[in-house]
Amino acid sequence: MKLLDFFERHEWRRSLVPLFYFFALVWLISVWYQTGFSFQDLNITNLIVVVVVTAFGALLFGVSILELISYLIFLPIAGRNVQVLSQVHGELLIHPLSASVTLVALAVTILTGASWGLKIWGVMLCVFALQTYLILDSVDSGEEAPDRKEIAKPGLIFKLLSLILGAEVITVSAGAKPLSPWKIKTLPEDTWIVDVRTKAEFQWNRLNSAENYPWGLRLYEAALKQPKERPVLVMCFSGHRSPSIAVMLRRMGFERVYNLHWGLLYYILLNRGRDRKGAFGLTRDSHDTSGRGKDYKLISVGYVMAEFLILILAPIESHIMGRHVSSSQKWIGAILGMGGFVAALMAYRELGRNFRVFAAPRRSGRLITSGIYSKVRHPMYTAVMFAFLGYIIYWGSMWGFPLWLAMTTLYVVKAWKEEEVLKQRYPAYPDYERRSWKFFPYIF
Repeated sequence: MKLLDFFERHEWRRSLVPLFYFFALVWLISVWYQTGFSFQDLNITNLIVVVVVTAFGALLFGVSILELISYLIFLPIAGRNVQVLSQVHGELLIHPLSASVTLVALAVTILTGASWGLKIWGVMLCVFALQTYLILDSVDSGEEAPDRKEIAKPGLIFKLLSLILGAEVITVSAGAKPLSPWKIKTLPEDTWIVDVRTKAEFQWNRLNSAENYPWGLRLYEAALKQPKERPVLVMCFSGHRSPSIAVMLRRMGFERVYNLHWGLLYYILLNRGRDRKGAFGLTRDSHDTSGRGKDYKLISVGYVMAEFLILILAPIESHIMGRHVSSSQKWIGAILGMGGFVAALMAYRELGRNFRVFAAPRRSGRLITSGIYSKVRHPMYTAVMFAFLGYIIYWGSMWGFPLWLAMTTLYVVKAWKEEEVLKQRYPAYPDYERRSWKFFPYIF
């Protein structure tokens, strides 16, 4: 059995994302415990490596955070199709962030000289490399190979850069032109619009004149029938799949190839409520009238902000106050945090394709009452509570505790509201509610 088939069959591939960030957390704790993030003197070679790696990592971090924020803003627009989009793009959007974390962790490890940190960083790198291989292999398995006598497919380096960067360097280096979303209507009406998203994404929303070639499938044959002087616009959802396809079309001899920079995501955000007519109009209105995209925005914004502040303030407080934290307290915090991570992973694995960020369940979803859900109805929220409580205990943070209480309260309110929705969707939910616990078995 191929490695890719094993991970896909057992639904473990997406588990590599939380696994990577689990090791990143372990790396952070180990470097702090061993060195306290005190920097050592570096020779000129190590100093150059640190500067280059940090600069590249910071660039990737900025780009990835911008994309993730845009995606979170976009999610309510997706409505009932959010599950399809999140499954397709979750890895692709987080991957540049993982790359930046890997680079910055290497720079910090060199600066501090943490031997434990270097070993854990090696594990992080292996997980990141495995995930990269699996994603690229999935692209290759869905891509129809062109006739190598006439043209070579985009090389591995182009696909790798497209995946990690999703930036203009790929298309520019091949002679294609990056096109910003707000300039798309400057193209001629007869532009050949090549959409390389999946069929489900394409059916959800697209440009009126777009043609669908998922991951470039059957594109080579279609391209042979097009005049080489016709302008071509290649697009995907977030700009991580289209660059290598733009490279392929340039190699086929098309004179004007444009890659939609930042993808359809930004174009949809820019064109909310506007006229949908013409070749570059969207086929679907941005507003979801079904009501299934309801996500209790104020509650969600509240607990996300509380979590963000806890992550930032706890180490800052420790540094400013100089508060001593005993080894036993750190171990308790670390165990609670890791326990929360494991519980979240178990819940995510049990949900599978039923996982959803909104309160409303999927139309094709089913009520999960097995595994960890046989005892607890909201184990994902319980896991987050434990993880952040462990984080606060580890740092000995007094500032973070009120924020943790606020976060927990918001999760309780959200769980209560979600259960009202689930009772309407699943007739068996009241019986499930009677024989299970909301957050903690035998307690609450």
